[in-house]
Amino acid sequence: MIQSIQILRFAAALWVALYHARTYSFFPELPAPLRAIAEGGFVGVDIFFVISGVIMALATTNTPSGFRPSAQFVATRFSRIYTGWWPAMLLYVVGLQALGAMPPDVNLLSSALLYPANFSLHINAVTWTLVFELYFYLLIGASLLLPKPWRDRALAAWGATMVVLVLYYAATGRYRPDMFAQTTPLIWFYAAPLVLEFFAGYFMYRWLQRRPQQRWYAWLLASALLCAAAVYYSVSATLYAPGIVGFYHWPERALLVGAATTALVAAALLMPQPQHPAWRLLAKLGDYSFAIYLLHLLVFQLVQRFINSMAVEIPHRSVSLLLVLAVLVALSALYFHAIEHPIYQACRRGIARWAAPKP
Repeated sequence: MIQSIQILRFAAALWVALYHARTYSFFPELPAPLRAIAEGGFVGVDIFFVISGVIMALATTNTPSGFRPSAQFVATRFSRIYTGWWPAMLLYVVGLQALGAMPPDVNLLSSALLYPANFSLHINAVTWTLVFELYFYLLIGASLLLPKPWRDRALAAWGATMVVLVLYYAATGRYRPDMFAQTTPLIWFYAAPLVLEFFAGYFMYRWLQRRPQQRWYAWLLASALLCAAAVYYSVSATLYAPGIVGFYHWPERALLVGAATTALVAAALLMPQPQHPAWRLLAKLGDYSFAIYLLHLLVFQLVQRFINSMAVEIPHRSVSLLLVLAVLVALSALYFHAIEHPIYQACRRGIARWAAPKP
């Protein structure tokens, strides 16, 4: 189960990287079907959100109730985000300053603390997703204050409240390009439709726990059909630019793409454990998915500057893209083993000592 999820995490991280690589000169002139796949790389974020919901359900299955377990959970999960992001942010500051590419209006404080703000001012464009991760961790942590039978009920109640708010805001036309300037954070953050993907992953895992005798290929077929519906809607409906990826179309994205990715993750959970060494290698590469996600924009900018400064000709763009992605994975592995993992494990040990009952 975990190996399949790890493989999916790695694939999602590379898919997001491929999506952002389109704006750089080393991106190949792909045939239309493959270009369409690359343009759908934003779906990797939806996969991450659903998987995060699954991991939260798995991590809290046997967690006792009370203030100390709740605080330990929140501290541990927050440290997972910040210990990965803060060293990466330092690399961004140094790298962008060296390239002379630091955005003039960047907000370093909100970039570092990852609180709800104007996400376009973050030093790394992808960190908006981490803000929603932290939000969901707080919800799960709050649920741990309750007795076990009431945790899922409380989360379900909050999720249902969010669904009602999303439907109301969608019906009243609140989701539009100027919504950030015209609305409060209640709409664009606390009731953000994509947060429902975390809930979908959480409750899907709970459901599979109670009904494990499912057919993985049935879930995979459902995912394919829902993907087809999402693609059809994206190309046939009249949407604001940049399409269903834009915030003002998040209700449709959460419904169509979120449902498709939930079914996909369910299929991965139900699949037999892969035994071939190649699958085990891909599962190991899943450890580097967070680093790939955090570092890919900086790596792409550095490669772009090298290509431009050296006037390098790129005769085979497909090969160049594969080489860049290979470099990205290698650097992410180095970052994981040398920085991300050791710091996080040290934080976990410190938090565990703090949370341990006093003699």
